[in-house]
Amino acid sequence: MKIISIRENSEYKKIAIEYFQRSWKGVLPIIYEDCISHCINTKNPLPQWYLLEKEDIIIGCAGLK
Repeated sequence: MKIISIRENSEYKKIAIEYFQRSWKGVLPIIYEDCISHCINTKNPLPQWYLLEKEDIIIGCAGLK
């Protein structure tokens, strides 16, 4: 298994946004798009967004804010 930091691997940004939107439908989709997009270049330690990947399949996610 591999933990992927979106901040350190910005090429996963679109995948992360889509995964979070599918996983947490009670939250407006624009919220994840905005938060994940802005975490990449911030100098603050938070927020951080992560994906969990197993055999090239995303199986989990986490966000720290």
